[in-house]
Amino acid sequence: MSHLIFRYRYDESFFDHRQTRDDFGRLTLSVVTDSFSGTGGFWVQWQDVRRFGDRLSRFPITSDEPVAENWGGTIDDVYCLALGVEIAPANKTGDLRVKVEIADEADPERRVCTWFLTNYPDLDAFRRSIANLMDRKVDEAILRGRG
Repeated sequence: MSHLIFRYRYDESFFDHRQTRDDFGRLTLSVVTDSFSGTGGFWVQWQDVRRFGDRLSRFPITSDEPVAENWGGTIDDVYCLALGVEIAPANKTGDLRVKVEIADEADPERRVCTWFLTNYPDLDAFRRSIANLMDRKVDEAILRGRG
């Protein structure tokens, strides 16, 4: 059973109104497939995670416009992807291909890039669980799949 897990930890200033609010928190992705697994994190604005979750409601998702997001930063003026997710059609029967890329924050050349299949009902459950994650009702959002 393959899966992708999102975890998000808000900055402490998000809850303490005496501090200057920082919209960046720690997004951690974990992916497991039959062949590969990896975990990594990066500092991401909470609004970006929420917007990504909202975009998962799109139907149908097309090859021309996959649901995709990546987070990263620059090292020596070169953009380095830290976390990436792309969801696109896999075939004509309605399966979706979930591509996940996770780089080591200290050494971005060390990375895992893998994919698995999912479907629209599981994607919708993931969309709802991301909303619950960002509302702090759950500790993680899980997208289940296969392959």
